[in-house]
Amino acid sequence: MSNQDLQMESWLTVNDVSLHQNIQTPLSFDLTSSLQDAAPVQDTISGGLIIGNTQNEAIDANNNVKNALQTYGRFSNEVKESAQVSPIVGLTTILDIARIVSNYNPALPTDQENDETKKARVIAYNQYITKVLQNPLMHLKSNYEKKYTKRTSNWKTAIDEISNLYDGITEKDKEKIKNSLQALAEAASSRSNQANTENIFAQNVIVCNDEEIEFCIYSSSVTMLYSGGKNTVRQVDFTLNETHIRFTKELWSRYSDKVLDKHLALIDDWLLGISTPNSDKTTLACFV
Repeated sequence: MSNQDLQMESWLTVNDVSLHQNIQTPLSFDLTSSLQDAAPVQDTISGGLIIGNTQNEAIDANNNVKNALQTYGRFSNEVKESAQVSPIVGLTTILDIARIVSNYNPALPTDQENDETKKARVIAYNQYITKVLQNPLMHLKSNYEKKYTKRTSNWKTAIDEISNLYDGITEKDKEKIKNSLQALAEAASSRSNQANTENIFAQNVIVCNDEEIEFCIYSSSVTMLYSGGKNTVRQVDFTLNETHIRFTKELWSRYSDKVLDKHLALIDDWLLGISTPNSDKTTLACFV
């Protein structure tokens, strides 16, 4: 048994999803009918995207696993065989395991959140990223941050400039970011000389290309301070963290049976687990 084999075995043992059944999402959930009673857009936006020049092939391979699952059952040989040649299912399953055992669940409504639960959500998100990177098939390519600081008399200028710092984000999601920032700005304006901080966005992007499958994570936080009085000042401090991780797709077939013995998450399951509910239910349809 190789060192990598031991690492995978250890990772699956430590990250046992059977001990975290409380926040698992239903397998192969119907996204078109889900979350119909969900709360409106929350403070923190989270979502997923599948992009890249081989995304259609990846989706087809995912659907082969889904069809085998529906026809033959969860632990059938047909599911195992189709999953072995579907690296995208390997990646979404590993990501879903990491999310579940980290108690990171952005799909839960957050309209009742307070400071304590928001802090717990940030801790869970950081734990999620850590567990993803601990899997032996995941390799960190780059990790960097962009910072933005501005003193202005107009919140709108800062909000527009911040939204433009996001690369690879749809215009629709940018509008949601702006709405979240505007709500925070209004809260800051009502509390003079008190800093208002919010973690506003987490985007999970799977990039499928001929050479590799890459997992990208964008997360951001913003602090707004309003000083009223004779000389009104609005200050914004913004940080965007961007992480790129390579999934070793060529080794997936070697470990697929062991991983699937523990858990299986198709693309739909992964999207449902990391997508914040939206009142018009459109953020879950994330293929571009």
